[in-house]
Amino acid sequence: VVTKVTTDNGTKKVVKIKMELAEDHLSTRAAQFKDIVKKNSDRFDVDQPLIFAVIEQESSFNPQAKSHAPAYGLMQLVPKSGGRDAFRHVHKKDVIPAPAYLYVPENNVELGTGYLNLLMTKTFAGVKDVRSRMLCSIAAYNTGAGNVSRAINGTTNISKAIPTINAMSYDQLFEYLKQHLPHAE
Repeated sequence: VVTKVTTDNGTKKVVKIKMELAEDHLSTRAAQFKDIVKKNSDRFDVDQPLIFAVIEQESSFNPQAKSHAPAYGLMQLVPKSGGRDAFRHVHKKDVIPAPAYLYVPENNVELGTGYLNLLMTKTFAGVKDVRSRMLCSIAAYNTGAGNVSRAINGTTNISKAIPTINAMSYDQLFEYLKQHLPHAE
């Protein structure tokens, strides 16, 4: 469908294309990455359903996805923050991965899963409840660990946020984070 839209800069054509996707297209796209996900799930002790959920949410299984952040690839890693932290955690080298590196599914899932592992085993290791630790890690994956801490106690000092997190039930923490994190995602 081609329509004309008048803006302050004149008339522009807007093209809309509608096409039906194959039934269960997400499962079909996810299946392409099952071996990579399994390998990294085993390596980093991160549940496969969590890895698949992050990939679906972040890129809808598009290995060439790029966000405004800019974040790249299946698990949408930002090179200078999560990408760098993950590379340091996984490869023990301080490297900012290039977008071309992050567009390679094997590299992206390795670093994305390694980053989840880092968040769960180091950053939020002091959170006693496993589900609450995972919740903080998922939120931090999206918005940054400092923002999770800031939502809890007004500072980016994660160690000061841990006691407050531990004082909440999982349900309380979930509701609190939904209301206080800086991004609706």
